[in-house]
Amino acid sequence: MIKYIISQFKIDSEFKSFQELNSGHINDTYLVEMQHEPYYVLQKINGKVFPNSLELIKNKVEVSLHLQKKFQHLSQEEIQKKVLCFVPAKKGQYFYKDEDGNFWNVSVFIKDSITYEKTPNEEIAFEAGKITGEFLNLTEDVDLTKIKEILPQFHSIDLRYQQFKKALEATTLEKKNDAVHLIAFVENHIQEMLQIDKAIANNELPLRLTHSDTKISNILFSKSHQALCLIDTDTVMSGVIHFDYGDAIRTICNTIDEDGTNLEELDFNFDYFKSYTTGFLQELKNCTDSELHYLPMSIKMMPFIMGLRFLTDFLNGNVYYKVNYQKHNFDRAQNQFTLVDRINTRYSEIKAFIAEKAIA
Repeated sequence: MIKYIISQFKIDSEFKSFQELNSGHINDTYLVEMQHEPYYVLQKINGKVFPNSLELIKNKVEVSLHLQKKFQHLSQEEIQKKVLCFVPAKKGQYFYKDEDGNFWNVSVFIKDSITYEKTPNEEIAFEAGKITGEFLNLTEDVDLTKIKEILPQFHSIDLRYQQFKKALEATTLEKKNDAVHLIAFVENHIQEMLQIDKAIANNELPLRLTHSDTKISNILFSKSHQALCLIDTDTVMSGVIHFDYGDAIRTICNTIDEDGTNLEELDFNFDYFKSYTTGFLQELKNCTDSELHYLPMSIKMMPFIMGLRFLTDFLNGNVYYKVNYQKHNFDRAQNQFTLVDRINTRYSEIKAFIAEKAIA
């Protein structure tokens, strides 16, 4: 099947082999090797999660072409290292729709690139901050009217809280008892976590194009440790910088894996936070006072919203995220809420550091 799908795209080389890439929670992704380089990344969009798969692909292509124009002074080979470049299908569009109604898209594989599930050092944290800030800066002038909202209110705490409440009403007594301490955590923190929602509603924060999934594993690095580009642009849409900043910090500064269960070892890596923030603010231009004011809150809000989503999925019977065992989402939620607690112990220092960097 993979051989047939890849043959539907404009590629001047014969299929050789493929392997599945298992880094994502949602879509099916494959590395396809051809007889001659470049190789390609083939992706099948999960239609259950993304019912508007066609618009999703159009968004990705729109942003890719925008970024390619920003780098038009570079060679095509150099551009393909800095931008996720998509390949048109033989019929001209940037997708292929199979007989089951699934949408597929293809991008050029960025050779000699590496990803990290965990941040190895401060240098990588700094580079991650730079590339995320650069992405937000380069896409600041994207025409948002051309970008469709793929997942409405994706990072809305209020929406996720309402979904959680519905799941709580419908779930089993056993799951409620298992998660009683996590449920209490949500109720104890929900009002504080609504601050960015309220700031958006009050027009305190400017809307920009955001990547909306800036975990460390969605950044490609060179073997010399330089950040190359952001990948997995399925959720590019209108938002605020706090979504991208907070989500990156969430994954970069957690000292254990997102689904790690040894919570005694979980901490907030303050040195990585400082390195990431330095790189981020170095590249992000035209940041408003309001945007800077809410940056510290986003560091707590993003792990909270992820914990809330994991908990909701656990209560719903694991219908959204891929899981390896029954309580996988429960463990993920517990992990994220513990990270919020660890962040709170350093929160005054976090605010002071961001204020210092904003002035510099």
